Order: sequence, then structure tokens, then C-alpha cells
Amino acid sequence: MKLALRLLGLGLGVAVVLWLVAHADTAALLGVLMRIGWGFAAIVAARGATILIDCAAWYCLVPQGERPGFAALLPLRWIAEAINTTLPAAQIGGDLVRARLLQRRVAAPARGAASVAVDFALSLFAQILFTLLGLVLLARLSAAAAWWPALFCAALVPLFALLSWELLVRRRLLAAAERAAARLGQRRIALALQALGGALALVATSRAALARSLALHLASFFGHAGELWLTLRLMGTPTGFAEATLLESLSLAARSAAFLIPSGWGAQEASLVALAALTGLPAATGLALGLVKRAREFAVGLPGLAAWAVVERRRRYAEPAEAQRPIAR
Repeated sequence: MKLALRLLGLGLGVAVVLWLVAHADTAALLGVLMRIGWGFAAIVAARGATILIDCAAWYCLVPQGERPGFAALLPLRWIAEAINTTLPAAQIGGDLVRARLLQRRVAAPARGAASVAVDFALSLFAQILFTLLGLVLLARLSAAAAWWPALFCAALVPLFALLSWELLVRRRLLAAAERAAARLGQRRIALALQALGGALALVATSRAALARSLALHLASFFGHAGELWLTLRLMGTPTGFAEATLLESLSLAARSAAFLIPSGWGAQEASLVALAALTGLPAATGLALGLVKRAREFAVGLPGLAAWAVVERRRRYAEPAEAQRPIAR
């Protein structure tokens, strides 16, 4: 049922993209796209740089005594990116996969899962801040925009920070869920929550690591804005970094809001067309930005899916060998 809903959402999103393309100025759209040429390689390289930064943010959160090397974590972060952007799955599907793949690389699997949970929460917090900046820029750069969306988003910042603090650092909400599971007789769930709480305690011990990870996630989002700025320059429509930040932050927010639609198909493209008009760019440029983003996602994601297949294949072959390994006496 869930897969059917996701496929339905994907179909609707693709239909929106096709409708936008059908109603666009075809000559102008093709002209903008053709100007990029070999510059597309630079766009792919820019996204590769942000994946490196995201991996560094995650690396800060894995307990030092048992964390794998950065080179071992990077393919897992790349695989997560590939799953989230190219497969008809929920936009957190890749994070669940990287948590599972990390379990074989750390002594305590719960600690690996906790590092992914904290990393996801910090990334979401950084996105809220990035969206807030985009709303402020929209209110300043566009006479048609109002301040109330920025104020609403600003109100979310302390609310999300408080919720994250209670869940990840003080863990009182997690302890309450554990007690509720125990009262309902769900012993396995209670034990799993207890293990997760202990792992979160280790991950959240270093406030400096949390701060570094959050700073790196913010740097990654600004890297996304830099990628969009570069794309506009390659299209022959140079614009300021503030406008690029506005376009990236709010289109990313629209994509995240449409989380029921795999990869935010349609939501990202429609938001870029609308935001392009507010920033004085032609609608064809906004749509071209969306299409280039999709092409870049597949250019990065398809090799990532191939890497995932290789990792899973090695994992399947390794499990029987470990099961047959003699137990040391």
C-alpha cells in the first residue's frame, strides 16, 4: 500500500514536470540548457563536494573509539544520497540504509544508528535555519513577499532545538517511550529504545562535536547554493549569491514539504519556476534549473546505486563466511 502511494505520488510529480515543460517556451528552454555544455561536469563536482562535507558532519558524530575511517564512511553517505534522490522511496530511506550498513563497521550497532539519528536531526535543524535565511532574503529582495513566513519559520527554530535537546541530549522523551513500551508488554521495543538511549548518550557527550557537525551541515547547504549560483552562470544568467541562496533554500524547503512525493518531483520544479519570477529571472530559466538539478541527481545517484549493489553483494558473501568461522576458545 505504501509503495502504491509513493508510485502514485511519483506519477503525479512527473506529470507536473511534463506539464511545465509542455507549457514552457521550448526554444528558450533548450537555449538555456545547451549553454551549459561541458560545464555540467563542474556542477556534478560541486555536488560531490557537498557530499564530502555531509560525510564530515556525520564523521564528527561517530564515537571516536570505534568509528571507521572517513574513506569507509564516504561511500555510505554517497549511497544514502543516491537512494534519497533517485529511488521511489521516502526521503529518509537512504539514511535508514546507511545506518544498517554502518552496523557492520562498529562494535555496538546501536551507536551507529544513534549517529545517523543525530546527524539527520542536525541536518534538519540546519535546513530550518537555511530556509529562514531564504525567507528573509525573499522579503528583502521581493516587494511582493511578506515577512510572516520568515517569522513563522523563526518560531520553529527554538521549538525544534528544544525538541531535539529533549530527545537527543536529555533523552526524557525517549525514556518516556521506553516506559510506555514496557507497560504495554513490548519488551523488545523497550530494550531497543534503552540501547538507543545509551548510544545517544555517547554520541551527545561532546557538545563540540555537535557544534562542528551543525556548522558543517550549514556549510553544505551554502555549498548547494553555490552549485545553483554556478549553474546560473553556466546558463548565461549570472546572478548574485543572495538570489542563488534564496532559490536554493526555498525550493529545497518545497521539496522537503512534499516528502510524500519521492524526491519531491514536481514540487522542486514548480517552486523554482515561481521563485524565478519573484527574483526577476525568466520562467524558462527556473524550469531549466529544475531539470539540470534532476540530471545532476541521476549523474551522482546512479553510480551510487551501483556502489550500493556492490556493498550488498559483498555483505551477502561475507555473512556465510563469518558464520562458518570457528569460535575462538
